[in-house]
Formats: sequence, structure tokens, C-alpha cells
Amino acid sequence: MGDISPSQAPLITHIVLFKYRSDITWTDLQAHFDVFLQLPKKCLNKDGKPYMVSMKAGKNQSWEPFSKSLTHGFILEFASQSDLDYYLTRDPVHLAFSAAAKPFIEDSVVIDIHDGVLFGPSPAAPTISQQKTYPGSCHCQSITWEASLTDAKHILCHCNACQKLGGGPYSLNAIIERKDLRILKGEEGLKVYAYKGYSGKEVRCFYCAICTSHVYHQQEIMGEKIIVRTILLDGGRELGVGGEIFKEGRLGWVDELGKVLDGA
Repeated sequence: MGDISPSQAPLITHIVLFKYRSDITWTDLQAHFDVFLQLPKKCLNKDGKPYMVSMKAGKNQSWEPFSKSLTHGFILEFASQSDLDYYLTRDPVHLAFSAAAKPFIEDSVVIDIHDGVLFGPSPAAPTISQQKTYPGSCHCQSITWEASLTDAKHILCHCNACQKLGGGPYSLNAIIERKDLRILKGEEGLKVYAYKGYSGKEVRCFYCAICTSHVYHQQEIMGEKIIVRTILLDGGRELGVGGEIFKEGRLGWVDELGKVLDGA
């Protein structure tokens, strides 16, 4: 019997069952599903290509009384364990989605299966990268802070709010726990601007009252997670790009900018 080629190798099926909180509005739930169903296109590997093989999603339709109150199911397929591990632990688009979805979910069940494999050990959990602490400061240096990031990379956001607030084509961000941001100096100089995000929930922007640099944003929908501006961190100019969100808002000339300027 010959070796099994990658195209013949059995897919890994990642099964997720959720019980959503009963007090979620229909609008919030629909917005959540819209983002979830875009993950097969927006989750990209290190080569910038989609790596999720397929996704199926739906509400529980079974009349059998064995659902354990779980309301929705999602079936994702991956070509390899390494692809699934990347999705769960490092893909910045999926990690951002998970952080935003957490407040919606009351309970969940997750299992992974390899078709036909009924015995034997489970794969080892992947090693999670260690956090690194980055100093940061606003433009006028009146506010300084430290932010601890794991596998630090820029996540580009093309949403209209970031374009309006920053005056540029996109913002550069990372999502971290609130406890991983420590204001070292000038916290009394932080002002807050609040607006309603796409989910209808409040977004609070904390910025320097003198120079208006945005230190971090806190979205009501994300619980204890916050968004820090990675370009304001020491070494931020050297960080790579880990992904992008609200790709539909990307300005048409962004992809060609480097080529145009290099050829000018």
C-alpha cells in the first residue's frame, strides 16, 4: 500500500455547539453570524491564503430531547492538525472574533474528530507563545504605558469608524486583556469618546487630551478585552501584519500603493 498523499489524508472536523444567551437581541445575533460565516474567507495562513476547507452552520432542528439546551452547531473542516492549531491559537482574525463572541455564549461543547479514528491518544495541545511586554506612548509623551502581547502583529481594521477617527485608510491594532495594559504615567490625562459600534453596543475610545493619540478602545461587546493601537508601541514599526478585519471597507488603492510609490 502506497503513502497517502496530502489530498487523500482525512480531514479534521472541528465541531462547535453553542448555547446563546437568551437576552441577546436579534440584531446582535445576526451580526455575530454574519462575521462567523465570513471566517472561511477571512482566516488566512502565513502565505495569505484561506486554509479552512469548509464550514457548515445552523440552528438545532432536532425533535429529540437530547440537545442539553445547546441551540446552534458549527462544523469546520481543516486539512491538517497544524491548520486547526493555528486557527485556535494564533489566527488573529479568529482570535478577534472569539473575543467579540464570548459575551454572547452561555455554554458550549467542542470536539474534534478524524473520520474513522475511534481509538488512540488525542493530539498534544500546541505550545502557546509567551507574552512580551512593549512600552508605548502618545505623541506628546504625556501618557506612557506597557502592553503585554502574545505573538504581536498588526491587525489592520478598515472600518469606517477607524478611518474617520484616524484620518487614514486603516488602523493598526491588537486585542489583549484589559489587565495586560498598564498605564505608567499620565492616566489623569486620558479623555473618553464614546460611540455606537456596528453591533449597536458602545465603543469607548481612550485618548490623550493634549495630542489626541488613541491609547486603547474598549468595546462593550468584548467584555474584558480591549484594543490597543500597535503602532504606538515601541518597536511597532517593525511588527508584521497578522490579518485584517472589515476587509469590505478597504480602499481600492491600498493593495497597489506600494507598487505605485515604488514606481514613481
